[in-house]
Amino acid sequence: MCDANYNFTLVDIGAAGRCSDGGVFSNSEMGKGFIYNNLNFPADIEIHENSGPIPYYALGDEAFPLLSNLMRPYPGRGKRKLPLKESIFNYRLSRGRRTIENTFGLMASKWRIFRKPIIAGHKTVNAITKAAVVLHNFVKLSENNTGVRYYSGTLGTEQSNQWEPQAALEPVHRLGTNTYTADAKAIRDKLKDYFSAEGATLFQYERLINL
Repeated sequence: MCDANYNFTLVDIGAAGRCSDGGVFSNSEMGKGFIYNNLNFPADIEIHENSGPIPYYALGDEAFPLLSNLMRPYPGRGKRKLPLKESIFNYRLSRGRRTIENTFGLMASKWRIFRKPIIAGHKTVNAITKAAVVLHNFVKLSENNTGVRYYSGTLGTEQSNQWEPQAALEPVHRLGTNTYTADAKAIRDKLKDYFSAEGATLFQYERLINL
């Protein structure tokens, strides 16, 4: 996980690449924290006067389960055409998820050992990754004082207002199920309605028109 400034805030390191993404999440300490809702998230808040309490939540793709504290897209690939509100929700969620993809890319652009598989033992790879995460956050703290910088994942150099993510550390892909709790579904539906009303933005409609 990361924040809006590309700093890692929660990491779980150590799963082998041959393991399924869904299995890694459900068996990791981080995944269990989401599933059992015992992470140290802030208290629920109202996002507008009629919303009722909404929990803080992380953003995931189709590989993750839908939980009260973890939102995933509405399913709709293939023959099912999504209603407008669900399409808007999926776009807003996808836009938010770019941040973690860029965070991985930023780290890989600085420490190019992550641009290809690391030939080393399990403990060594874990130590390298942990060190890189800490160093990445340390560097970002100083950079945040002078504004956000963008890097080319291909060249490892600064770019203005663009980002080309390219790294051996890839985000997880579709392996999740469509199972969820009624509470999680209700929260996602509230957010769906919010993004199409009080929380609507002009760019979301422009984006959907151009799809």
